[in-house]
Amino acid sequence: MNIKLIIFLIIFCLLFGIFIFYNIFKRKITLQYSLMWFSYCILMLIVLISSPILGEITKFLGFEVTSNMVFFFGFIVLLIISFTLTRFLSIQKEKITTLTQEVGILKRKLDEYHGKN
Repeated sequence: MNIKLIIFLIIFCLLFGIFIFYNIFKRKITLQYSLMWFSYCILMLIVLISSPILGEITKFLGFEVTSNMVFFFGFIVLLIISFTLTRFLSIQKEKITTLTQEVGILKRKLDEYHGKN
C-alpha cells in the first residue's frame, strides 16, 4: 500500500479518536457506544502499522490492492456497528412504548382518584 495513503489513514484514525474523546467529554455520546468506535480505530491502526503482513493477507484473500481490502473490511465493521445500533434503537423503542403506556395508565388512575375527591 502507498505510504502516503497509510500516513493519511493513520492521521485520520487519530483525529477520529480525538473526535470521539471530545464527544464523550461533551456528553454527546456514552462511553458504552464510544468503545465500539475506539475498537474500530485501534483495529485500523494495527492493520495500517502492520503493512507487510497486510500485503500477504491481501494476496491470500485475492484482493488486487491492499487499500481495497482495508476499506472492504472497514465497510464490514461499519455494517456490524450499524446493525448493533439498529438493534439498540429497536430495544429502546420497545422500552419507550412500555413506559408511555405505564405513564398513561398511572395518569388515568390519578385523574380517577382526583375525580372522586
